[in-house]
Amino acid sequence: MKKIIALTAVVVASCASPQSISQDKYYHFAAGATSAYVANQKDLPQVASAFAAGFAKETYDYIRNGKFDTKDLVATTLGGIVIKYVIKLIKNKKDVKINKTIPKRYLGPVME
Repeated sequence: MKKIIALTAVVVASCASPQSISQDKYYHFAAGATSAYVANQKDLPQVASAFAAGFAKETYDYIRNGKFDTKDLVATTLGGIVIKYVIKLIKNKKDVKINKTIPKRYLGPVME
């Protein structure tokens, strides 16, 4: 539940702008975030997978409609970047909790 709240807060904060952002950019951001999350589950590079997904979609749009929108590609990649750092923050907090539970006597003379 905490992950979902953190993810929602990051998406809302990163998309908040005084300029009008089209609904399509939010969809691209969500697609990039989703592809980065799936890539993380498969131990693949998160940002690269978001970029690849965005590039594939824009190439498809160019072939079908004759328009390659770089802003859509940026929005997709930005979704991947944000998720990468959210995942990194969550993993760091888990590592700190795990390390606090290790008794000092088990660390041995190396860590003293």
